Amino acid sequence: MKNILLLVLTAFVFLGCTKKLETDVQPYVTLHQNAKQNIKIDFVGVNDKRTTKVASTMFDKDKVYKEYPLNVDVKKWYTDALIREFKNTNILLNTTESNITVQINIKNISAKYKRYSMDTKNMKANVHVELIITRDRIINTSQIEINQTLYKPMILDAAGFESIINESMRDSVSKTVSILIKKIKG
Repeated sequence: MKNILLLVLTAFVFLGCTKKLETDVQPYVTLHQNAKQNIKIDFVGVNDKRTTKVASTMFDKDKVYKEYPLNVDVKKWYTDALIREFKNTNILLNTTESNITVQINIKNISAKYKRYSMDTKNMKANVHVELIITRDRIINTSQIEINQTLYKPMILDAAGFESIINESMRDSVSKTVSILIKKIKG
């Protein structure tokens, strides 16, 4: 019995001391904010045009203390999320009848945290997506940015960034689809 207790305590201490080295991104769940549409588009796809794969950065004063990537393929995550939202809003994809092409470029996904900062907004997140709509050879480009701030008393590893990154990415998908609908219908 003592050996089992010692084993359980050792496992608990070991698991409690491990740190996450990637920021987890949850699968997209449709937000149901957009009304049903009857739009046909040719969805060209998503391009990951970020300059760095680091998404979460912890600063100690003005110096980078720790950096963490995301645990997902961002291009695939956005493609899946957008297709789910398109289906949810009844936007028909890749039909031969469409004269509208849609492409998405991911420009930035980042969250920054300042350690030991008493600022009430010591964490900031930014997601920047470019929406390119081509209709009858006329190109319409929209820059979509989601900026969020948050106060976190302490972050130890990549897990501390998950809530703000997940929310910012979900919001960027919903806002992208809303702007797409507005640009096509308007």
